[in-house]
Amino acid sequence: MIVKNSKSGLLAFASLLTLSTAAPAMAQATDQDPTNLAEIIVTAQKREQSSQEVPIALTAYSGEFLKEIGVQEFEELSLFVPGFEVQNQSPNNPGFVIRGITSDSGEATNEPRVSVFQDGVSISRSRGSYIELFDNERIEIAKGPQSTLYGRGALIGAVNVVQNKAQLDELGGNAEAEVGNYGYYMMGGAVNVPLGEGLALRLAGRVKERDGFVENLLGGEDFNSTDTLAFRAALRGQLGPRLTADVIVNVQFDDPSGTSFKSLTYAPTNPDTGAVIGDLGRNSGAALTTAAGFEDDQPLGLDRSVYGVTGLLNFEINDAFSLSSITAFRQFDGTEVFDPDGFSLPVLVFAETAKAEMASQELRLNYDNGGTITAFAGASYFWEKGSQSVPLRTNERLFALLNSGGLPRPNGLSMPFVNGIPTLAPLKTNHTETYTNYGETKAIDLFADATWAVTDRLELTAGVRFTSEDKESGYGAQLNNGGSVAGGSTSTVARGLIIQPTLNGLAQYQSLEDDGVTYRAVARYELADTLNVYASYATGRRPKVLSVAGPTAPRGNVRFTELPAEEVESLEIGAKGEFFGRTLTIEGSAYDYNYSNFQTTGRNGVQFITINAGEASSYGYEGQGSWRPSDMFTAFATYAYNHSRFDSGAFEGNRFRLSPDHSYSVGARVSAKALGGEFAATPTYTWQSKVFFDNNNDRTDLQSADRIVDEFQDAYGLMNLRLTYTPDNANWQVSAFGSNLLDEEYIKDAGNTGDAFGIATFIAGEPRYYGVGFSVSY
Repeated sequence: MIVKNSKSGLLAFASLLTLSTAAPAMAQATDQDPTNLAEIIVTAQKREQSSQEVPIALTAYSGEFLKEIGVQEFEELSLFVPGFEVQNQSPNNPGFVIRGITSDSGEATNEPRVSVFQDGVSISRSRGSYIELFDNERIEIAKGPQSTLYGRGALIGAVNVVQNKAQLDELGGNAEAEVGNYGYYMMGGAVNVPLGEGLALRLAGRVKERDGFVENLLGGEDFNSTDTLAFRAALRGQLGPRLTADVIVNVQFDDPSGTSFKSLTYAPTNPDTGAVIGDLGRNSGAALTTAAGFEDDQPLGLDRSVYGVTGLLNFEINDAFSLSSITAFRQFDGTEVFDPDGFSLPVLVFAETAKAEMASQELRLNYDNGGTITAFAGASYFWEKGSQSVPLRTNERLFALLNSGGLPRPNGLSMPFVNGIPTLAPLKTNHTETYTNYGETKAIDLFADATWAVTDRLELTAGVRFTSEDKESGYGAQLNNGGSVAGGSTSTVARGLIIQPTLNGLAQYQSLEDDGVTYRAVARYELADTLNVYASYATGRRPKVLSVAGPTAPRGNVRFTELPAEEVESLEIGAKGEFFGRTLTIEGSAYDYNYSNFQTTGRNGVQFITINAGEASSYGYEGQGSWRPSDMFTAFATYAYNHSRFDSGAFEGNRFRLSPDHSYSVGARVSAKALGGEFAATPTYTWQSKVFFDNNNDRTDLQSADRIVDEFQDAYGLMNLRLTYTPDNANWQVSAFGSNLLDEEYIKDAGNTGDAFGIATFIAGEPRYYGVGFSVSY
């Protein structure tokens, strides 16, 4: 039984009393009364509907609203979506969290839990999913198991970015520029040009740079910078009275400085003299290094490129039937060099090169004749092939001192002194090993969904999806410059220090096949013309995976473990209402989930592997709403409560990682007429409760090397403000903005690779940012 006593009912009642974020508040207006909250049209159920009519916990924001509150990235967006968290260590390493479930694995053998889509195309593979948000029509975040609607990888939710398409009868565009502290500047814009009868082109782009905010105590570029160039070309053709085609090309390049994996075990020092040059603060300066010759001397940081081409076809067969086609190809390639030990001596230096190619095709037939039945059915094919390669270099002399406790805390030793110790002389200073995981997936989906309007007020919906997959996973490891002296290599057996090589250094592969079915059943009832309630039962499924672990002995065999599909059963009830002439909108939902074969991450040395953690459960409630009593004032707010816990195994009783129990956001837009124009202020405040950064919750009984309990972030809040001035009858606007105005110090991650060696590292959160901007439309 999913429902625990009357918990869900009580939570639903509470959620209906909760105000929260005005997702539709700043969308495309459809009402004549300027005080009415504007309606937003979404396609979460594969057809156009008002967000208020969709019986799903859904947050949808228009592109205009996102500009109003200054959202440019997923991490900023998540602050205004109840039950949605995004952690951005770097564009190459994001974590998407919906209702406590995290999707962030970079392994080519793993599957996502949260699907990220761009115009209906899955871009969910972690290392290629973090994209710049610009020139968008809207963004929809559907929470709860969405496997039936969105397919594989939507175990607990889906994010769909809907980009602006070329408009056939519109000549115009916009441009914007911003400058601020930490050397920030951003320039972007879009232009829409009709090219003739039935043909139009839209070009959009953004370039954004900001200096790092964690000081590099050894000189050079500060850590955690921003360096992004994103570009899009969209072509639309009206190929006939009922046939429309869109071709969209997306390109993005990211080249930020290194991530500040800061050690709190060893103080920042000068590696040559050993002199302490910094402190052990979580947010203060760091002294991080790479090693000479490592990865062709690429500096600490990321070099990533992402390319995608999408083709959309929509054919209106007649007044009742329409056929849609989505064709896409996408690839990404990124190399990130990082210092996982978190201090200046090059004990460990790692890199990661992740790359993948993906192709997909979906055909969907929709039916809607304005009667009692609306439905769709279709099929899709998905192919993906990728790899994740991790070269790692070790200074065996320093590593031996670290393991023996001979590296004094908190300052360590200087390099000349370490190299001058005679007993360490046989040990290598540049031992290099590399491991690579490989994955290839071919999947076919068949799906159908139908809604029956039983009466004018009651709708029943049922949907089902069948997925068949053929997966191949692989793993290979090599010693790049011979065996490790510290690892005990002999003349006949070359051993690794941290990983062991596979036979002849070659990759080994194994395949599996997996079939699965997910389904949903939903009822929606109109209590009044502007008040809907709904209840749903849905299942979600994360496909089977082959957990891959490297050999424990040199020249050994890879260990492949087939893990059963992770499945969830979900019960959700909710309500959506519009009141007082649509000047107030409120949404609330309560949910209860049971998970089986919960897949989480464990360690095989420094290699992260997928393990089956057994049973888990979560329940909670969310609310969002907005209020617009006049055309000069709008208030919006969100609140989410999520209780996610492991029910069995070693993690029993632990919280899910990156999952706060409570979070909320509040904001308003207040405007006034003065000086021949309109002044507007948009203050916002976002808050979240305590989070852990690992499913082990930093418990000492679950860790072998690190005995200090400090890998968590206590509750904190962020204050933002945006001010604008728009002259009457003008097409330009000036603005001033600030984020984290109270300069709250927090961390966005802790533990990381260093935790496997008892030297956990910490990644600082962004400090106070501020700046000014100018925009024009034409």
